[in-house]
Amino acid sequence: MKTTMSITLVLWLAGFAPAAEPAHSHTMTPAMRNQHNSMSVMNKQWTACKKSLEAGDFAAAGRALEGMQKAASALEKFKLHKNSEMKENFREQADNFRKNLSELGKAIREKDKARTHSLSATIDNSCVQCHSAFR
Repeated sequence: MKTTMSITLVLWLAGFAPAAEPAHSHTMTPAMRNQHNSMSVMNKQWTACKKSLEAGDFAAAGRALEGMQKAASALEKFKLHKNSEMKENFREQADNFRKNLSELGKAIREKDKARTHSLSATIDNSCVQCHSAFR
């Protein structure tokens, strides 16, 4: 049983497992490359922010959040390659995302652990919802 699960995990990590969603083919334009870069920065900063919050390091969490907010400002310029007809929905989700980041910044400055925890869950959920529709 362990061996089967290990092999399955290795194959999945190597990319041999069927994708959960169909692949989206598109030409990588400079604008798309910038979008991917912005998302990569947000992901790395979000990981650092959450790790810092778990450690109780509000200063480091605040710095990571600032990097994330800077990258999130690019969302306004994103061109959707999936569900492009839902542009208004994307804008609404992006606005809510940035608002939640701002609220998290306030909670970090106030060192409000409970509120940072709640907002972190809200932000995680918003990422999943947006990615399921537009990624």
